[in-house]
Amino acid sequence: MKNVYSKILFFLVLSLPGILISQSNASRIDSLLNRLRTNEAALRIFFSAMPKGGDLHHHYSGSIYAEKYIEKAKSANAWVNAVTLEIKFDSSGILKDKEWQKFLTLEKELGEYNFQQILLKHFSSKDYSRSDGITSYDDFFETFNRFGSSKNQISNGSGLLWIKQNAIQQNVSYIETMLETIPCGTLPERFNHLNDSLLLYQASNDTTKLFNLFNTLKNNLLSANNKICIQNYLKGLEKEHLRLQIDDSLFTLRYQTYVLRILPPIQVLSQMITSFEAAKEDTLLVGINMVAPEHHPIALRDYRLHMRMFQYCAKTWPKVSVSLHAGELSEGLVSPENMRFHIKEAVDIGGAKRIGHGTALAYEQDVLSLIERMRAKKTVIEINYHSNRFILGSTHKNHPLYLYHKAKIPIVICTDDAGVLRTDHNGEFIQIALDFPNFTYTDFKEFAFNSIIHSFIKGVEVRSKLLEKLQRDFTLFENDFLNRHQNIFKN
Repeated sequence: MKNVYSKILFFLVLSLPGILISQSNASRIDSLLNRLRTNEAALRIFFSAMPKGGDLHHHYSGSIYAEKYIEKAKSANAWVNAVTLEIKFDSSGILKDKEWQKFLTLEKELGEYNFQQILLKHFSSKDYSRSDGITSYDDFFETFNRFGSSKNQISNGSGLLWIKQNAIQQNVSYIETMLETIPCGTLPERFNHLNDSLLLYQASNDTTKLFNLFNTLKNNLLSANNKICIQNYLKGLEKEHLRLQIDDSLFTLRYQTYVLRILPPIQVLSQMITSFEAAKEDTLLVGINMVAPEHHPIALRDYRLHMRMFQYCAKTWPKVSVSLHAGELSEGLVSPENMRFHIKEAVDIGGAKRIGHGTALAYEQDVLSLIERMRAKKTVIEINYHSNRFILGSTHKNHPLYLYHKAKIPIVICTDDAGVLRTDHNGEFIQIALDFPNFTYTDFKEFAFNSIIHSFIKGVEVRSKLLEKLQRDFTLFENDFLNRHQNIFKN
């Protein structure tokens, strides 16, 4: 079935006229692009106009700029903890002391501008400095805990509409956003003692006992009530998606759900089983992911166990697509043995069709064999270059983007958490163009088409329309720059 689907996509792509522009046009646009590489402002004009296809590695809560959370808190005159800056939209659990004040009261005390700047720095990487004594990765990941109930307040449609409008402005026609965990399917506390059993079976590499226990837990988890809960969640998601009129001729949105890799094993498995059950047929929920810091002690301890969980779920629900954060590590962040197998196990055991980040590729054991398998499987790499630069300190000198490209592993350019990082999709292409001068216009165009070809969209018709739109947009872009804009950027 997979081979048939691949052939359909292959002929679908070939049927698009001019997907590979003529050599003369490619040469002319490439020459123009090279003239712009010395100036970031000129590159922004170029890439802002260029169609970018889709963003496949996109965290919903981290992609909304902090200003939107602040606006929501201000309009509701929410409670703000003056010390921790925690925001609450109701008074439940709030101690009646001086730490908690109304938003407008605190804003008046501190001044509107000063208060906004304090909040922006708190909810994003704005003005981050290592001299503050906080590591960039701790500052980044801690931001998500700070959103608190603000995230829920902006999930009522305004956040999704803002993402859509922002995407259209950047010539992005498709996003696959990691929305949330599904609030269904918690195993009773009487199963908690089995956490130790799962860890023991994994330590002894007893896959048979692991899978038997997974199966027992699955049967207990997927009760009639939990299945109803999942169906109600999916109906609610579809209702909101249609109410907001998200999909139209300019833009399409699909969702991934995710599991948290820093929870006890039983909870991780519960989230995973619920996610796979939900995504098995639903057309809006198109894939599963795993989030939270990969270098967290629990994430490191349980990494191999998590991959076995994904392997079990992939066998149980074979039609569900998986993308995994793997290899989002750097030298010194973890001990050497934890750098050697994360990408490999995500590909070979976890069944990931796409790998998010993959920055630790060069540290993988038997890396050349891994690259060969990734190329043979057409495993896609989701490049989040700005994120890797900020969190891991990656540069063009040590980032494996060049290696993935040389190995002909499909590449897509993504944003990760543009709101927290205060960047955008244009900026990702700009920085790569600056740091990797050997990448041609044809390469960047291929990255854009990859983002639709290798999306998890269910249904050939939707994908076909997105590919056709992308080709039309590229034709307009190329004609525009060749006939008009190149005159602005003459030597």
